[in-house]
Amino acid sequence: MRVCLATYGDRMASLLENASELRFYESRAGELDSRGFIPMPRGGPSALAETLHAAGIRSLVCGAVAESYAEHLQRAGIRLSPWIAGNVDHVLEAWLANTLEKLTMPGRRRK
Repeated sequence: MRVCLATYGDRMASLLENASELRFYESRAGELDSRGFIPMPRGGPSALAETLHAAGIRSLVCGAVAESYAEHLQRAGIRLSPWIAGNVDHVLEAWLANTLEKLTMPGRRRK
């Protein structure tokens, strides 16, 4: 499975729309291999959904997200894990361990 992290430097971007880059990873045999990164696409929610879909991304981990972005991503078949904060390495470890909820932004409850 391919997963994408919306980042700003070495941390998760606090707001998806303000991410500086999208980092791609491939999950194989319980490990994540880096598959590169691209700058956050310009053009709003539809451009982001198209970019992720074209890259074969099935899961996006991000910070806060506007409803319009969430809707476009869900329509594109991309599983959204929003409201996640922290260092990229910690987030990747949590994703592999299926414990992302431990990195939920303060004040935000997971559903």
